[in-house]
Amino acid sequence: MSEISVVLAESPGTGAVRLCGCNCVLLSIGPIVINMVPEMFAQTAQMVKQAMECLSVIAAAGEMEQAQRPN
Repeated sequence: MSEISVVLAESPGTGAVRLCGCNCVLLSIGPIVINMVPEMFAQTAQMVKQAMECLSVIAAAGEMEQAQRPN
């Protein structure tokens, strides 16, 4: 097994994405580490991108602020 370990992205206080020698992508968020094959990581990234786009629409419509206000 190769000793490759490349940091693909990192956000201090949030987590990191690493490529390891076993040809897996390690997604670390806080204390959680998810080990994925590159194809699954790509699908996950697309899913998160789609969720962010939906969240942007909700935030722009002011729906998040309304949901947080007490009745």
